[in-house]
Amino acid sequence: MEQPEDLFRLVGNALLCASAVIASTSVILHLGVPWWRSEMGRHLLAYMLVMAAVLDLGVIKLIIGDSVGFAALRTVVFALVPAVMAWRVWLQIKARRLDRAPVIDTTEGA
Repeated sequence: MEQPEDLFRLVGNALLCASAVIASTSVILHLGVPWWRSEMGRHLLAYMLVMAAVLDLGVIKLIIGDSVGFAALRTVVFALVPAVMAWRVWLQIKARRLDRAPVIDTTEGA
């Protein structure tokens, strides 16, 4: 290593690779549970898939570099990020509404 930036680049690349492996492993493990049974399960899988795809793209770019094909793939993956994040915001808003909903006590008078 000749320059401090070389060390930062090496450590950053190693952290990117580790993050990509962990994210992809998380997706694989989540496929083993019944994620399709609930909206949150479906969202969690989609969210993890998109995050893993973004991290995997970073690793792919380290290995093969940039190209028109890579730019097209990156565009598709990055288009999914705001969609999945908007879904998460919607779920959070929905959960807040449910928290504020009046609770009906069915045990009164029993």
